[in-house]
Amino acid sequence: MNASSEVYEKHTDHFRGAAEAWADAETLTEAQRAAIVEADAVVKTAADGLASAVVVERAARRAATKLRACFSIRDAILDLRIMNVSDALLNGPAMRSRDNPLYKNVFQEGTAGEITEAKLREEPELAERILGRLAGVDDFPGKAAAQANLDEALKKSFVIRDGLDAAEMAQNKAGDAEIQARLAVRVALEKAHGILRAAFPGQRKLVESFFLRRERSAKKGGSGSGGADDEG
Repeated sequence: MNASSEVYEKHTDHFRGAAEAWADAETLTEAQRAAIVEADAVVKTAADGLASAVVVERAARRAATKLRACFSIRDAILDLRIMNVSDALLNGPAMRSRDNPLYKNVFQEGTAGEITEAKLREEPELAERILGRLAGVDDFPGKAAAQANLDEALKKSFVIRDGLDAAEMAQNKAGDAEIQARLAVRVALEKAHGILRAAFPGQRKLVESFFLRRERSAKKGGSGSGGADDEG
């Protein structure tokens, strides 16, 4: 149940290879060939569904990974802009003191160093509050530039974070779809097994030759590739 999609693909590839070989076997009747074609079609549909789901999940996972890197970079830039605001205040009205009431009012949640150590997803909101309180401070040299730079960095951080949220949601959805596709393969293989058992009563080795097993004997006959008249 917890096998990877690659394992499922190995099983369907094995089944389809066996179906291709047996469908061409001159020892079978037309009815038996038809049963193999029917079983193969069932497995092929499920295998194609899984292949598509794997492609979608892989693309979604890569997109989310890329955006996580982007958001990490935006966090580093946001950190710099928050520190710039701190420096502007300390070099201006706060008079080099983080205990200055004006500085403490702008940085109510902690010093700039503490803010920049916040969780990535939480920092933009903290920075937004800093920006709002900075706007209420009387103009001083460096304020306009620090304010504009923080505003720009903040907007870009929000955009990337929103994109990352959407990408992670898409990744989760694609992951769920891939799991469902694996389950569909299991159901298809079970159905195909039933079709083959009905078409080849008493020929267990022939039926089992369609299904990949973990361990098979190296001896002839142990591979499950018995002839059409093998008795199980």
